[in-house]
Amino acid sequence: MVCVAQMAKAETYNAWGAVLFSYIKTPMYDAGETLEVTADSIFFSSATWGEGRFGIASGEGDLTMSGHGSAKAYAANITGTVAGGVFVISVPSVMGGTVITSTLGEMPAAVAVAGSYTGGTYANCKYFSKYGAAADQTVTITANEGYETATLTHTSATWGTFTFSAVSVVANADGSYTLTGEGTCAMPSMADPTQVKDYASDLTATITDGVLVAEMKVPAVMGGTTLLFNPADFETVGIGSVVANGSDDEASAVTLNGQRTADGYRGIVVKNGKKVLVK
Repeated sequence: MVCVAQMAKAETYNAWGAVLFSYIKTPMYDAGETLEVTADSIFFSSATWGEGRFGIASGEGDLTMSGHGSAKAYAANITGTVAGGVFVISVPSVMGGTVITSTLGEMPAAVAVAGSYTGGTYANCKYFSKYGAAADQTVTITANEGYETATLTHTSATWGTFTFSAVSVVANADGSYTLTGEGTCAMPSMADPTQVKDYASDLTATITDGVLVAEMKVPAVMGGTTLLFNPADFETVGIGSVVANGSDDEASAVTLNGQRTADGYRGIVVKNGKKVLVK
């Protein structure tokens, strides 16, 4: 049963939705929902999920959705309160059971940026620039429970897995978002990929018009290494050359900690812009 106080006139509320059904593990989000509450009915509207009408007393009604063909009405029910700010719409016969949790108010920033972003990457550090350019890379952002922070992850074939589990997301006046956080980079050993070491990592990123630009910094590797995601000039870059304060020969081999190697050194080094194992 829907618990909504009797109202002298209709009130319309802006809302955002989190949608789950049996085929997905993480919610799909919908920013443009409205709920109109009258003395005897609730009217729901979403550009993505359709329109529905539900009786106040019973909570029963239907949701009209458009699929690949014409629009179709499905039996549904609603529960919730205006005071609580949340309404839950259940549509049992759609996609194995669809549940729309519609929350009154503005969508949190952490929810607004959730999704997968595709772009390119390369790495910069004291000893090289634009190293290991790679296309078709993915960064995934998920909203954490409570929607106050987000989790950002990225896996690189070269550098390992970056995880930032408490990312601050700020909505800017121009419609863009700023993301900052601390996390780790789980970097595999070149000698034995099953051996992985965690390095502290820092994240700074922006999302503008759906485009993510991110810097993932690992201060302890090679004097400070930064992996850039989706830089504007990505398509024009290749593997850069080693750059240092000495000659090319002097800087041609450095450890992951940024130290120049002496004769006879054995282990993982960066040489001429490439990560190699010296045996």
